[in-house]
Amino acid sequence: MPKLGYYVPGTWNACCDQCGRGFKFYSLRKRWDNAWTCDACWEERQPQDFVRGVRDDQSVPVGRPRIGLPTSGLLFTNGANNVSTPNGVFTVTWTN
Repeated sequence: MPKLGYYVPGTWNACCDQCGRGFKFYSLRKRWDNAWTCDACWEERQPQDFVRGVRDDQSVPVGRPRIGLPTSGLLFTNGANNVSTPNGVFTVTWTN
């Protein structure tokens, strides 16, 4: 334990916030949590405190709704029951 009974111009006696031992103030260092500590108690801040999360975009590139008709060979429907295919137009009925 250092002796504090001597005079150093421009400094004063202080104690370490971690261990409580007495030091001259010029030998203490300010830690990341604003504690004034001696060299034995001083520690660097954990690098994991500075890690930032990466945004994860989970949307699909091309979203298409499901339809109730089979898609093999169909080109389009016109809203009624008429379906156009490469072979011609015919009327279909389906049940769910």
